[in-house]
Amino acid sequence: MLNYKQLYYFWHVARCGSVTQAAQQLHLTPQTISGQVAELEISLGVALFSRVGRRLVLTVAGRQAQEQAGAIFSLGAELEHTLRHASQELIMQVGIADSVPRTLAFELLAPAMALATPVRLICHEERAEQLFSELARHKLDMVLIDRPLPPDSGVRGYNHELGRSPLALFASPALAARARDGFPASLEGLPLLIPGEKSATHDRLLAWYRQQGIHPHLVGQFDDSTLMKSFGKAGMGIFPAPLAMRDEIERLYGVELLATLPEVTLSYYLVSAGRQLSHPGVQAVIEGARQRLVEMEKHK
Repeated sequence: MLNYKQLYYFWHVARCGSVTQAAQQLHLTPQTISGQVAELEISLGVALFSRVGRRLVLTVAGRQAQEQAGAIFSLGAELEHTLRHASQELIMQVGIADSVPRTLAFELLAPAMALATPVRLICHEERAEQLFSELARHKLDMVLIDRPLPPDSGVRGYNHELGRSPLALFASPALAARARDGFPASLEGLPLLIPGEKSATHDRLLAWYRQQGIHPHLVGQFDDSTLMKSFGKAGMGIFPAPLAMRDEIERLYGVELLATLPEVTLSYYLVSAGRQLSHPGVQAVIEGARQRLVEMEKHK
């Protein structure tokens, strides 16, 4: 087996170009360094240095050894840093389905960042199917999504409902004024912006329109809810969002609450790979989520 202490001494000599300078850096005698390098050459069966006058010159094998030894000791330093700080920092790998509003995701994840132990949050945004696959392979600690993990998904996971919020309709002030008179019949023919088909809101909102006997003018469908709201801000259509996000939406986009649809309720879930939640950050999300959603609704 390779003697890593001897390799470390060789690496220092190769970098310094001199046994004497390497010995000074390592606070050892030149005899110790040269003896250890000689033993490494014997164990490997190759010469790592050749002498040119008084200088040590790396052989072809020596150059290869220097390059790979550098990679080894760099990886070792990284491992040492990780282990030394393991008790001081928690890594939290979170999958966020593209159907979850990003402002809401922030509110739900915020409790994890308030833990006494620092948390490094790593967020992955992907299709739900891909996120569930990563969760099953234990590459994610949790997934945030607006619908539960289907029982026929083939993935073993556990649904934890974080909270519910009625669906609301928002619009620019001018469009909202037009739509309020005679609502909901007033929505007939008015422009509508809707989330993409991957969002639970898509089907539920269109079903509500059908139940009201209303035919909206669909002007845009968006996988990116932020882009949808930007079009709504420009007055290009009415758009849906969780009522719990009212304050944030009105402040950021300058739109108004047109109406609440209490019969259309949105639910948000944390999906975990195991029933027992061992990660403190995941526990903090579940413990804080319901209260946060309640507080946000109180300020609607």
